[in-house]
Amino acid sequence: MDDQAKRWQLERPSGAAYAFLLLVTMVLPVGITIAALTHAFQADDAALRLIGDSRQLTTWLTVGGIGLFSATLWWFLHRVFSRHRLALVDGVLEVATTFYRRRLPLADLKLDEARIVDLDERTELRPMFKTNGTGLPGFKSGWFRLRNRNKALVAMVGGKRVAWIPTRVGYDLLLQPRSPQALLDELRKMAERAPRR
Repeated sequence: MDDQAKRWQLERPSGAAYAFLLLVTMVLPVGITIAALTHAFQADDAALRLIGDSRQLTTWLTVGGIGLFSATLWWFLHRVFSRHRLALVDGVLEVATTFYRRRLPLADLKLDEARIVDLDERTELRPMFKTNGTGLPGFKSGWFRLRNRNKALVAMVGGKRVAWIPTRVGYDLLLQPRSPQALLDELRKMAERAPRR
């Protein structure tokens, strides 16, 4: 990928988003499991069902099983979070973010209305309700309703300056590339070069 294309690529999820993912998929489940086992073993009147009549074996197998499941889940979601990119090929914009992917011909984009916006100033374009997406601290991906009630495919990592691109297919795009201006410039250049129908 050349330097120009890198400028309009989506920003990568932050370390804070990955840390939060690690917390909710691994640290919390394993911590809760250890706390629950500790509490169960301290209860005098509890009728415990132990694996092989051994508290140690029960602890190792239970915590190990939860840990293995949690690590597998974290690995899968980490890979999904890394699927966060834009592609411009043959007059089509492809947005891929976590579980979501859309391919839009340039003719479906309202590039004359597209703008770089500061979400602190244009609060009506902020994502408000997640309808089918992922929302973590410093990361939003998928389908949201904006404050103006428009449906939008969102790919953001916590910044306030984003590219807002309305479309002719019933939803907006709210994207956070490294350089929003570079993305809009490239889309407009491609649209000018596209053959007229």
